[in-house]
Amino acid sequence: MIGIPVIVFGFGPSILGWYDDGHRIEVVCNVRSAEASISSSRSAKGAGGSEPQVAFDTDCGNLLYLDGIDRSNMKQVASTIDAGEDYRFEVGAGSYNLRSVLGVLKVAPTIYRYAEVRE
Repeated sequence: MIGIPVIVFGFGPSILGWYDDGHRIEVVCNVRSAEASISSSRSAKGAGGSEPQVAFDTDCGNLLYLDGIDRSNMKQVASTIDAGEDYRFEVGAGSYNLRSVLGVLKVAPTIYRYAEVRE
């Protein structure tokens, strides 16, 4: 009984992060907003704590961009996002497919890359 929660909560984020690193997918989502923050929320890769991030609120759910984000550039990165526009995101397949379950735990999929969709 005790072993299952220990495995899920102790090793789950690392296993999911490793899986996501090797299994990336592209999704197109409409962005409602992007906010620079330093938050205690975690990504599926286990990142979190006091790390700077850009949190995307999309019609696909919440997504976190951490790569290359620091206190000096987080606001500038967030300000380049056009609310109401579609963006193509590269995310880990595991955390993206489990995002509704992970959302209950305040965990969001990590974005590897993103670009605005141009018609």
